[in-house]
Amino acid sequence: MISSKRASALAVAPAIMLVLTGCALIEPADTSEPPTAMEVCAQGHTWSLDTADLSEKLLASLPSEDVPAKAVEPSGGQTLTWDKNGAVTIESDLVFTITAEPKKDQTMIITQSYTGTVKGKALINVDVAIPQNWDVSDYTVETSATIADEPVEELAYTIPRSDFDDVVGLILTCEADVMTINPRGTDLIQIWAKAS
Repeated sequence: MISSKRASALAVAPAIMLVLTGCALIEPADTSEPPTAMEVCAQGHTWSLDTADLSEKLLASLPSEDVPAKAVEPSGGQTLTWDKNGAVTIESDLVFTITAEPKKDQTMIITQSYTGTVKGKALINVDVAIPQNWDVSDYTVETSATIADEPVEELAYTIPRSDFDDVVGLILTCEADVMTINPRGTDLIQIWAKAS
């Protein structure tokens, strides 16, 4: 009698195990938050910087730095790839060529170049992206100048940088194929067009 009860209990145990393991084969429900409208719009895409707009903004900002600039011309560009997990890669080969007149009948050409790759993460909280772990080891920003094709040893002017880092949050707007990025506490608003 005891052995038959044990046998039936042992026979039932595999059936229970089968039922339990059958339940385990069903994928658990995803309890994570669904992506916000901002995340859907900004992430999972590659964006191209509107360099013409940024050149106009740079030209408008130079008088406050006492730079006697007459024109700013962009060449090259920047792309920002932002994956759905928040990883960011910025590829730069952007050059601003600034024409200035420090003295009457004197023309200075100032070149500010952004070259290389920045990698990091930027997680979105409502309408602010929080950059983290910015790797700039393969990225350089250089400013140089010439007068009459002769190098200027020490530039007397400060040219504001037109990029961002992981020091401050980035205020975002994003609608369809256009995204803006404004580092908190600055007047710099970059416009990016969706490239893919």
